[in-house]
Amino acid sequence: MKKAYNETWVENLHLQRQAAEWTTKHLLTADQEAQVKELFPERFYRPGLFVKIGLFCFAVVATSFFVGFLSLFVYDTGSDLGFSTLSLICCACFFFVLESLIKTKLLFHSGVDNALLYAGVTAAMVPVFLLFQQAPFWAYCLIALAIIIPATLRYADLLGPIVIFGLIFSIMADLMMKFPLGKALLPFAVMIVSAVIYGLARKSKDIYYHECRQILEVLSLVTFYLGGNYLVVRELNALISGLNVSVAPQITFAPLFYFFTFAIPLLYIIIGLKRAERIPFVIGLLAIAFSAYTYVNYFSTLSASQELVLAGVLMIVASIAVIRYLHAPKHGISDEQDRKSSLENLQAVIAAQQLGATPVSGGLSGPGLEFGGGTFGGGGAGEAY
Repeated sequence: MKKAYNETWVENLHLQRQAAEWTTKHLLTADQEAQVKELFPERFYRPGLFVKIGLFCFAVVATSFFVGFLSLFVYDTGSDLGFSTLSLICCACFFFVLESLIKTKLLFHSGVDNALLYAGVTAAMVPVFLLFQQAPFWAYCLIALAIIIPATLRYADLLGPIVIFGLIFSIMADLMMKFPLGKALLPFAVMIVSAVIYGLARKSKDIYYHECRQILEVLSLVTFYLGGNYLVVRELNALISGLNVSVAPQITFAPLFYFFTFAIPLLYIIIGLKRAERIPFVIGLLAIAFSAYTYVNYFSTLSASQELVLAGVLMIVASIAVIRYLHAPKHGISDEQDRKSSLENLQAVIAAQQLGATPVSGGLSGPGLEFGGGTFGGGGAGEAY
């Protein structure tokens, strides 16, 4: 699908942010960062956070007033058909103004374009709920997906992947909850769908969807773990079964969920270390903490204060041991910043720009930059360069 924002500027903005991050880590000087901005320019209008919030609120109020004003000229807005007609007209107007402002004012997630996008999608959904009031819940979710997915592909709004993720799991849960076997297999379905979404998200290397991809990775990793967590499965099983008890009853396949509860966090940490990726590593650490809480919730005999003290001591000892162990690189992992490879990567990008080449859509975070017939990636130039 054709993208609404200038793709070259989006890629350049990503490079500028990468350079700014390296500058804060003292991997680049201010002059070198300025050179990157000069070689990779972008002219998007991107106000500060508070201005963006103000513009968003102003646009929401403006769209509301526009709907009220337009309703004066639409016949019979009190009926479902009349209000649906009004909503579709407003939807067309919102998207027309959104496209015009992106082209003329060079907006890029500046608050106004976000508000117009949300208003347009909401207006497109209103006739669905008004004209098909007897439709099942999963049908509403499916129609919402048909509207939100194209909007996300075009505008790469960060709320889009969150809504899409929620709608997919809502459809799955609604369909499976209708059958006893579906209720029993729901945790496994959650894990399978999460794994599929994570795999699909990682296949996308387009810088245009870089942040959307990160959101999907985080959500899928979290739900994959929660789908196999013993506490979550046991408590939700009691809730779904309508059991009003203080202690949830034991669940089927309990040993398997014991294994998932402690194996999945370790898997995340190993993946994060092997791939040098922060997202699975951090989620793995958080998952370990929740796994410890799961164990304490059912099996621990210590008081809360004793547990906190013990956990704190273990974390400090483990942190010191790991830092000392990784002070010299082991297995390609070190606690030192990888200055050399980062600088080589950026220097190659600047050299390519001087030679007239441009990075592939993967950018700095993709599978590698390509110039001519050679390839190289984040670890520096390889033999095929």
